[in-house]
Amino acid sequence: MKKSLRNRVIVLILVFALLLDILCITMNYRNFVQANEQFSYSTARTVTETCNLIIDKDKLDVYMETGKRDSRYYEIWNKLIDYRNTNSDIIGLSLVWFDKEGCHYIFDTDLTLEGAFLKDRREYDGEQKKYMDSLIRGEEIDFINYPNYMAVYQPILSSFNLPIGYVIVEISTLKAKEKQRAYLFEMVCVLTLLTVVLMVILLLVLNRMVIRPINQLSEAVFNYVSSIHENGEKSTLEQLSIQTGDEIERLFIAIKKMETDLLTSSDNLAVAQWNSHHDSMTQLFNKRYFYEYMEGYAKGKPVGVFYFDVDNLKKMNDTYGHEAGDEVICKTAEFVKRYTPGEGGGFRMGGDEFVMVIPGMEKRAFYALADKMKLDGERVLTPADYTVQCRIALGYAYSDKCGSLTEVMKTADENMYLDKTSHR
Repeated sequence: MKKSLRNRVIVLILVFALLLDILCITMNYRNFVQANEQFSYSTARTVTETCNLIIDKDKLDVYMETGKRDSRYYEIWNKLIDYRNTNSDIIGLSLVWFDKEGCHYIFDTDLTLEGAFLKDRREYDGEQKKYMDSLIRGEEIDFINYPNYMAVYQPILSSFNLPIGYVIVEISTLKAKEKQRAYLFEMVCVLTLLTVVLMVILLLVLNRMVIRPINQLSEAVFNYVSSIHENGEKSTLEQLSIQTGDEIERLFIAIKKMETDLLTSSDNLAVAQWNSHHDSMTQLFNKRYFYEYMEGYAKGKPVGVFYFDVDNLKKMNDTYGHEAGDEVICKTAEFVKRYTPGEGGGFRMGGDEFVMVIPGMEKRAFYALADKMKLDGERVLTPADYTVQCRIALGYAYSDKCGSLTEVMKTADENMYLDKTSHR
């Protein structure tokens, strides 16, 4: 055996488990990241909406044009700084407007040296350049993702519903990423452990329910028949070829051998059984099978019997030869077959004698069939110009009582001889 099915199954399960783990981890991790992203975005949107309530929109145009700060400006600025400090995840909060030159600050809550003041201008960064046209027009762009934070852009509209600038809220994503890494590690450990346990259980069950029975079946089939199939017509199974090099191939070879042996045995048995029950010339049942039929006949059941005999068969053989006599016998057999109903049976008892047995037929139907046979012109078996004329002598009997089949046969035979002598 070149390869083991068990090893193939182990590899297949490992690959399947690995792919399933990757799929589960990818889907769950993606959902978790999306949930964190949605949470950060919701937080930032809440901040922008609050800022819209804090700022004095009517004064923004004045600050943008003059660059001068008054007490109201500082009041709004302090509120924005205080609001930013309420949430440690907010790492940036500013009000800006955009033109082709870059980003112009109105308010910025960053009090470090990197912070901006009123009318300070900063160039577009790499991510902002992608949305430059939309930013200049004051359109909604939702958010921009950076390596360590998310920037949410909320347009500011004047009392005339015209875009002035944006409230930009920068939410740190470092804590979320730490949670994502921890979640990823935990999920990988759990799924790996679960996969290993399930794989071991599956292998044990598979070995018990599939691999071991296959091996046992292979051994049983190989030892089932010891005879060798002789060359003959190939079956579809013999024409099939399986070369997997594992237990499946072994099982196939065993079944193929058993199939060949069984087909040979069954063919020989069918031929022998047919020959033992049928007459080779007429294909009717023979005398041997008739006696078996009589043993299986259920007494008390209505039965009708027709007895046939060929007149002048010996003279036909002597005058025109045995080929002519055989033709007469075959015509008689065809006559018997034509009138034998599905529930009946036709028999050649030997030589020129034939019998038809019909169990279970109603009396009226039986005699109607008898009348039809008597009027059939094909009872005359030879042409009119033959010096020897062969004819089917017909006798019949019916019993609807608990009589034996032998008695009914005897009566039909006697009636046949009466018909035979009446035409001499």
